[in-house]
Amino acid sequence: MISTKIQAFEMKNLPQVIDVVVPLWSPPLGDANFKRFNVEFIVRNNISENDYRFELVDEKGNFLAAAFFYRKGDKCLVEDWFSKESGRFSESLLKAANMSRVYLNSMDQRTASFMKDDDIKLSLFVSRQKGAGATILNKMSEILYNEGWKTLYLWTDCDCNWQWYEKHGFELVWKGKYEPFSNEHEEYMTYIYRKTLHA
Repeated sequence: MISTKIQAFEMKNLPQVIDVVVPLWSPPLGDANFKRFNVEFIVRNNISENDYRFELVDEKGNFLAAAFFYRKGDKCLVEDWFSKESGRFSESLLKAANMSRVYLNSMDQRTASFMKDDDIKLSLFVSRQKGAGATILNKMSEILYNEGWKTLYLWTDCDCNWQWYEKHGFELVWKGKYEPFSNEHEEYMTYIYRKTLHA
């Protein structure tokens, strides 16, 4: 069994986070540069300006997993990044990126409506190695509990492995269809989960 530790997330590892989710979250249009831009926008949208950005590394310092959290009232600087980086793409492609923006904001707001001031949200959770995700989430849950946080919330959708959360003790508190991403053949489902934190 390898030895691991949790430390503050280093932004130099952001490309490794994006590498994991590009195959899962890329939009259906645009070239590889736009797809990566759109996915990076999604990732950065889930990174708040706070001290709740963590990574799991092995004994050699290799990046294994990341977990980002949001407290009610935290700010995100993704719009500044978007303004600087979006100029290289056409307006039609940026309309697609705006669809992501509207979706993310609506689900973030819906999730926040369930949260009390002593609740915290897992806004993004990415693992590069099997088992590393459970490790960082279990360790962070203990740390958050010891800091006084009561409940951990998150939202996810059918593009992600949402069943994983149910297998790891999360309770489904809301389920809904997101109409703009649905069609006559397939419903695009979204989910909000929570877990009571304890030692």
